[in-house]
Amino acid sequence: MRTLLFCKPTAFVFLLCLTSSTSPLVSQEIVQKTSPSSAVDSYPNTADGLHSLLTDLLAAAKSDDQGKLWSKIAEIAIPDYENWFTRTYGQEKGQAPAAAYGKSLKQSEQHFEMLWVELAKQEGEISISKVDVANRKSELTKKDDTLANPTDQFQADWKKTDSSEGPARQVIGYFCFVDGKFRLKNFPTDLRVLSATKPGPAASPKLITRVPPVYPETARQLKIQGLVSVNVVIGKDGTVTVQNVGAGHPLLAPAAVAAVQQWKYEPATVGGEPVDVQAKIYLTFELTKQQGEQK
Repeated sequence: MRTLLFCKPTAFVFLLCLTSSTSPLVSQEIVQKTSPSSAVDSYPNTADGLHSLLTDLLAAAKSDDQGKLWSKIAEIAIPDYENWFTRTYGQEKGQAPAAAYGKSLKQSEQHFEMLWVELAKQEGEISISKVDVANRKSELTKKDDTLANPTDQFQADWKKTDSSEGPARQVIGYFCFVDGKFRLKNFPTDLRVLSATKPGPAASPKLITRVPPVYPETARQLKIQGLVSVNVVIGKDGTVTVQNVGAGHPLLAPAAVAAVQQWKYEPATVGGEPVDVQAKIYLTFELTKQQGEQK
């Protein structure tokens, strides 16, 4: 099985992120989340330091401590990100990713929270590796370029160790150390190639037929809304097979599954040949918007 990281230098670009609306709702009702005042945890700028941070995030998710989980996620955003991107990549190269980062920041934080809700239902291992920034094909810099202000970057991954449904491996994200804390720089669109393929340039799948989810009447009456993440396999023929629901309210999940099973894609390719890929789709259910709206 091969992993293709179609990684964009934007804020937390998530796994085949296809939503049914632009609202970043995760909980049953619209709730203003605040970070509780508490002693600030300190994590050193090392692979072990990042591992400790992510282990604490996982523990908060497993204990259903939403306040602690969200407070840590809120601290992971890059502060003054416009200046950070231009300082790191240079004035010309840094402007576009800075704009994209800011545009997707709020929604991306919600998706990141959903990921931890999903991982908390599993048993698994977090691994950290240092990124060779200069040689990453998806980075802004090319092999012979030098960053205006080099910074260490780390990739975090999850490996499931139990027999529960869902992907065996998932990318958690790319992190950098800014102003004394680890920050989630971006989350790659991680497509895992499941079918044998020859080497060559890769192209991600493109959605060509999208069926919006039908809002469950019980959920509507109870005013339940929020995100549902669905792990899927997009086949060589462009059809979608659902693996499992990653996270989301149980009254919304069946409608999300029923919808994405009817979606059709132009398949992913490697070396010009169609391949089966594993991906993640996010759908948003919001009572105040028409359910068919798409970002």
